[in-house]
Amino acid sequence: MQPLVSVVIDNYNYGRFLAQAIESVFAQTYPHWELIVVDDGSTDNSREILAAYAGRVVPLLQSNSGQGAAITAGIRRSRGEIVCLLDADDYYHPQKLEKVVAAFAAHPSWVQIAHGRIVVDGNNHRIGVGPRRYSQGDVRNLLLRWGRYGFGITSSLAYRREVLWQALPIPSRRAAAADTYLGAIIPFYGEVGCINEPLMFYRIHGNNKQARNDNLDYLIQEREDTAAFINQGAARTGLSARFDVNQDLEYRCLKAMERTQGSGLGALNLAWLSLRESLALGRTPPDTLEKILRRSLCVLSPEAGREVLRLGLRGYVRAKSPRRWQPQGDNF
Repeated sequence: MQPLVSVVIDNYNYGRFLAQAIESVFAQTYPHWELIVVDDGSTDNSREILAAYAGRVVPLLQSNSGQGAAITAGIRRSRGEIVCLLDADDYYHPQKLEKVVAAFAAHPSWVQIAHGRIVVDGNNHRIGVGPRRYSQGDVRNLLLRWGRYGFGITSSLAYRREVLWQALPIPSRRAAAADTYLGAIIPFYGEVGCINEPLMFYRIHGNNKQARNDNLDYLIQEREDTAAFINQGAARTGLSARFDVNQDLEYRCLKAMERTQGSGLGALNLAWLSLRESLALGRTPPDTLEKILRRSLCVLSPEAGREVLRLGLRGYVRAKSPRRWQPQGDNF
């Protein structure tokens, strides 16, 4: 018997994209699914659009409480053995659910699946791709040593219901987003897996969640929240080991940027540690090079680092030397 898949869409003021997200679920080649759309107190036309799908989706309407609360509500309303998440401004490849179900069936030990993505703009024009490689298996040691592993963003994540349920509720009003929380907690309950194909379209538009952010206080708090989530996962599952946020190389990079003066020795040390981290995580050579260059530059010159945070490394390279090679990046 085919398992029921619950798709949970979280939406806040993304009425201009919501219909495409919903229609991408209707277009799935896998037939046995339910769709739950949680509107988190939108003030645009989102609820009008949702009303047009009456009887075809399960609508949940709540006052604005944050992404974590919205996704938590959707998961609690769901009935499927498998739960897939979808931000309202993204959309799925037609074979997404089919391939996720097949991957879970083939790997009984997996409790979380991540997959690749194609990056598009507000008009669905392709502008990039996501990471080339994701982690598989038991990643607890990576979390406890480096504070990270290769995993996906919200719309590329799928879970076994019984394990996901143990992680609820997802915190809201924290710097670290819902996908960061789940990515830190869930691996302590079982192995993670991946599908090395782009099965969703990730939209960058205006000032949405992936817009570059040079707010150091926010970014530092995000890393501190992530460390706290990792330690929650370890404590809940009876492990004595804990993660020290000072081992987080992104955190160390951001803290270095609070200073007015750069450090050549600090940049060399961070470059060496970034290489070791990349080898442990299995990053590709281009992604490894991107991490080393970006972090080293931020520590060597805090002023340049702020530009990198605002523009991204590729944008910074374009601004400084438009005709030179531009490295590709990743998110782990």
